[in-house]
Amino acid sequence: MTIPENQIQRRTTMEPVFSQQLQMQAYATLSSNDVQPMETLLSHLFSPQEPQKSQAYSLLHCCRKHFPDLLFIKVFFVIRNGPSAEIRTRSALVLRFVLGDLWPKLSLNAQINLKNLFLVRLHEEGSLPILRILCLIASEMAVEISRTGDGWPELIDYLLMSFQSDSERFQLSALWVCSFFPKVYRPVICETLAPSIEPTHSAFLRMLNSENADIQVATFGAVVSLIHLFSNSLGRNWFHDLLRGMMVGLFNLLSHLKEDYARGALKELIMLVKEEPQLLKPYLNELVLDMLKIVDSEQVTEGTKVFVHKFLLTVVEASDLALTMRGLPHQTLVKLLAVPMKLLLCINDDYACYNTESEQAENAGKTDLGIAYLTKISTALGEKTMTPIAFELFLEYMDASDWKKRHAGISMLAVIAKECSEEMVLMKNYLEQVTTMILKSFQDPQSQVCCAAFNFMQLPIILIEAMQILHHLRIVPALVSALDQHSIPRLKEQAASAIQHLIKNVSSDSLRMHLDLDAILSKLQKDHRRM
Repeated sequence: MTIPENQIQRRTTMEPVFSQQLQMQAYATLSSNDVQPMETLLSHLFSPQEPQKSQAYSLLHCCRKHFPDLLFIKVFFVIRNGPSAEIRTRSALVLRFVLGDLWPKLSLNAQINLKNLFLVRLHEEGSLPILRILCLIASEMAVEISRTGDGWPELIDYLLMSFQSDSERFQLSALWVCSFFPKVYRPVICETLAPSIEPTHSAFLRMLNSENADIQVATFGAVVSLIHLFSNSLGRNWFHDLLRGMMVGLFNLLSHLKEDYARGALKELIMLVKEEPQLLKPYLNELVLDMLKIVDSEQVTEGTKVFVHKFLLTVVEASDLALTMRGLPHQTLVKLLAVPMKLLLCINDDYACYNTESEQAENAGKTDLGIAYLTKISTALGEKTMTPIAFELFLEYMDASDWKKRHAGISMLAVIAKECSEEMVLMKNYLEQVTTMILKSFQDPQSQVCCAAFNFMQLPIILIEAMQILHHLRIVPALVSALDQHSIPRLKEQAASAIQHLIKNVSSDSLRMHLDLDAILSKLQKDHRRM
């Protein structure tokens, strides 16, 4: 096949171009009435085999550079008429890949045709996976069009028509387009949709309550994408209704056991917290309590609860929400802190041989998450807010019959004390009661609780320093007694380390008050030689 002379782009000294032979191959592929060469190109593009893949990419770039109009026509033809869903999907992915470079190079007629054909394709496409890709391309096309100073009013008309349509496929396509809009374009689309805010708002509320889970989750994404449409409008608080609708929709998904969809909804809520945390300030208490209900539900799987934990951690980490977090009701904060405390209960029993390796790894992951939770919550709430709440839970857990709760109490105190030691020392009765509880733990019947207590006494924090200075007359005898009574080598070693840590950090004047100090040191040396 011969390429018209005016379409061959020859190499110049200013701009290197593809060889004339490759241009001829590209032109033959794009202009042929036979779709097989294009199918072969698509197959090679997605092949793991070399050099086929590299050669296919070179051919595609040649098509994009020298024959943009023909490439668009051919790719779109395959999207519409390809012999299989796989070929059509690949063609759609290629169109998205080349769109950024392709659009400015298209002739005006080709641009007009592409916009019109795209809307027709959104209207007619029956495959949801392909429709989703086309919606993504449409959202990116809108950005490319706006960069040239043009608009795409037909797309806006399509969106508004689809929002009001009874067709679930139309609704889904419009919602996907909205949720895929890049951040740079969202102010533009929000301003464009502002005159239609009331019908759009009503349609979104209706779709959040749809029985179709795909539409529900897609509406979550569209609300987040168009959040400034509903939050910047004067007068009515449009966002309030939508947020309430999102939470009702989330609980509906969970109640109907559609947890995969619920996780998608949670991902969108996490994105909302990351991008617009200030909008959530008036609703933060209700949001946190709703999420805590999900965490406490026995019907919800652990996989879904992971996303709830991510949501709560995102809230805790949002600096814009720090003051609001500190102002939450006391009971809400107690319930929030109870979440990582429950995660700390997943510690493995040293002697639980029945635990599989996978169970042990899962439990270790939960305890690590609990510690991260506690660290971030204490940082977000600050010493004055965190200390009394942590103390309340500490006393409750240390008085429990379950050894895992006692262990969790000490673990929590170790984490919180790193952030809140000064406030703990100043708080009335705090130091006295903490010291009493920790000394009691030296003799706990469960070895892991004892070990946690000994490790706690070696932390380089202000709380431990204050305990050692003010209560060393109680601490030293308790540690020596533990050293005598415990037969497990690991516990004896930890008790000895705790004694040595105290001796290093307490002044010599204070140590003189221990008349048996030489005997204690001698005992430590003997035990060390035995171990």
